[in-house]
Amino acid sequence: MDIMKEFECKGCGTVVYLPPKNKKEPICPQCRGVMREIGERVKVSELEKYECPACKNVFFMKKDYAPYKCSFCNYTFPVTPRLKQEEKL
Repeated sequence: MDIMKEFECKGCGTVVYLPPKNKKEPICPQCRGVMREIGERVKVSELEKYECPACKNVFFMKKDYAPYKCSFCNYTFPVTPRLKQEEKL
């Protein structure tokens, strides 16, 4: 799993990376918009890994970017690391 497929949101331009073997179409983790594969390949070492605590799916984003929602379910990631309880929106 050294190279990831790149997906871009058609609405807001957020980019998500998935392993090449992943067959699920992601949803934008920021605006919940439709994403399309744009064909670029990126090394895992350049990305930050996120695993959804709710559905256990894994996706990657560029370092210094954080998801608002899971790319596969409706789980909301905590906005700040200081929160002791996950947010429910």
